[in-house]
Amino acid sequence: MQIFLILFMIALAATMWGRGRYRKIYQQEEENTLAANITGASIARRILEKRGVEGVDIIQSRGLLDDFYSPENKRISLSPHHYSGTDFSSLAIASQQAGKAIQHFEGHRPLLWRVTSIRWTVFLSLPLVILAAFALILGMNKTIFPLILLGWSLVAIWNIITIPTELDAGERAKRQLEDLRIFKNLDERVGVERVMGASSTAYIDGFYTLGSWAARTLLPWARKKMGPEEEA
Repeated sequence: MQIFLILFMIALAATMWGRGRYRKIYQQEEENTLAANITGASIARRILEKRGVEGVDIIQSRGLLDDFYSPENKRISLSPHHYSGTDFSSLAIASQQAGKAIQHFEGHRPLLWRVTSIRWTVFLSLPLVILAAFALILGMNKTIFPLILLGWSLVAIWNIITIPTELDAGERAKRQLEDLRIFKNLDERVGVERVMGASSTAYIDGFYTLGSWAARTLLPWARKKMGPEEEA
């Protein structure tokens, strides 16, 4: 039981750190825009065209995973804010997803592991919470509950292990951005790249993603507030 708790605390600490780091940097750079006044969808398209990647759709997402590259559909989904936004954060998120499309184009297989990891992280979160609640109510805190903690911890840790794939996607996108000469000064480049790096830790756990999706779906006033802060 103690081993499970220690593992859970380590995973939880990593989750809180990753989410906090991402939100802090995202909000800092959301106030800044490029002099070129380019949108997220446009910068993603330019990155793909520069690398010679064809057949990838870029759409506005309305699903659970707002910002996501789907290898099976060859589709980049961006939240409405990131799709049409011109701030550093929107451009960074769109560029990051374009980097994943480049990975797919170049046959980088760890991308598939990362995609699977994100999906499992998000879609297993709610069932695990429900099971944990029932285990506590039924007094199974010494049998079933530790196994649930272990399951959540393993999902989070596997997500952490695949973070280098996110960093690699960012590096591939940065190379194309450098060739495109999008940035007019160092501040623009550093601002966008900061968010790209921070976005790699945004999906360590799926609880926030599920919570924000539910709020945006069920509470009209929360759509504008919570929508722009999501990434994938």
